[in-house]
Amino acid sequence: MIKHVVSWEFAEKDKSTNILRMKQLLEELPGLIPEIIDYEVGLNIRQSDIAMDMVLISSFSDESALKIYGTHPEHHRVVQELHAVTTKAVIVDYDT
Repeated sequence: MIKHVVSWEFAEKDKSTNILRMKQLLEELPGLIPEIIDYEVGLNIRQSDIAMDMVLISSFSDESALKIYGTHPEHHRVVQELHAVTTKAVIVDYDT
């Protein structure tokens, strides 16, 4: 099992609106990409200088499934929108 964890820091312009929109778009992906086993999007509730705004925790059967997800056109569409409204992303992939 591969866990794929991504967290984002959003740009200040229209921040709340963009966070909610991107959460919605991310949460549509499990219905569009069958390789996704588990998918959770969370919004930060703690104010801190080192906190990120949103996190994605997802699971895939193996690295091949993660690669299919990463190259899927629907994933690319959401990533492009994320790039337009975020200032930083941090990714960790690990085997469980």
